[in-house]
Amino acid sequence: MWVFFLRVTVVHSSISNSSDRLPQQALKRTFLVGMAIAVLLLMVVELRLRQIGFEPTVQDSKELWATERSKATLLGKQALILVGDSRMQLDMDLDVLAATTGLTPVQLAIDGSEFLPVLADLAADESITGTVLVSGDVWKLVEKPHTDRANEWIDFYHREYQALVAPKLETLLKSQVQQWSALYASGMPASDLLIRLITPGKVRPLYLSTKPNRQRDADYQLVEQPLFYIQRVLRNLGQAVDLTKVASEAEFERLVIDALQRSAPTRYTPEQFFYVNRLSDRILDRGGKIAFISFPMTGLIFAIDEHRSPRQFGWDVFAAHSRAITLNAQDYPALHFALPDGSHLDVRDKQAFTERLVSGLKAKAVF
Repeated sequence: MWVFFLRVTVVHSSISNSSDRLPQQALKRTFLVGMAIAVLLLMVVELRLRQIGFEPTVQDSKELWATERSKATLLGKQALILVGDSRMQLDMDLDVLAATTGLTPVQLAIDGSEFLPVLADLAADESITGTVLVSGDVWKLVEKPHTDRANEWIDFYHREYQALVAPKLETLLKSQVQQWSALYASGMPASDLLIRLITPGKVRPLYLSTKPNRQRDADYQLVEQPLFYIQRVLRNLGQAVDLTKVASEAEFERLVIDALQRSAPTRYTPEQFFYVNRLSDRILDRGGKIAFISFPMTGLIFAIDEHRSPRQFGWDVFAAHSRAITLNAQDYPALHFALPDGSHLDVRDKQAFTERLVSGLKAKAVF
């Protein structure tokens, strides 16, 4: 009797375990099927985005900047450090720089920001003994009390990035994923991504792309002209212009010039460049090299800059009172390129521009 009871108990237990496993197996299959569908959907979206012109791009962030900043310290004399704003980041081809100088480029330019805080950070770092190239408008050479994104990124580098391993690994992994994904580059919310993808003309590829080394490329064939140029001019002008009165390019130029005439040009004194010269002197005094470059501008962008900061009262004053090497693109016809927005190079011209700029800098014994 007891034997029979034990047998029954064992059989019931076996049946119970079998029935418990069935739902678990079904859940696993459902999960795997769902994952397969999700991966397939992502692949379809990725292929569709590439089909309409999207390219992978990396997010330019304080973490990515900090990664490059750490290289500047480690490389010593081998470092070719780029400091400035969007022109330095968009106009320079890092592969060409490496090939033509034998140095290792480190891209520290920050779009839309002041560069003096970055230069100050480098000047304070005794490990910075390489070559520093600086670009920016002359008004950015003057010390200002306010802070911006450059200060935030520098603070992050010193307070968080240097001491922790996790941000370094996360930045490395994230940039590797981003450089292979056009889906990331689209920047579209998932809620309307699929609808836009199947609607002709709803999605336009981004004209800007960023590489893991922070080089940025601008493809101006992807923007709507002349609207893009007009918007750039108005942003630089910083004044209201009644576009309802504009019926031609000539009328637009006249309105911009008229608006400029309502403001007086700035005359700089040598004393205003004391701070930037002190920073460059610290780098020079420990055996480093530093060169300041005035990048090319065209059209109304050049007209705005020249009216507000005439070369003879701005750049020339700085150049005459600096120990650093200076180079103004206006003096080099080989550096005169068509600039689609009046301010930046198209990606197709970067290689030639960088090669010619290096030649000019070599003639000045920077390399």
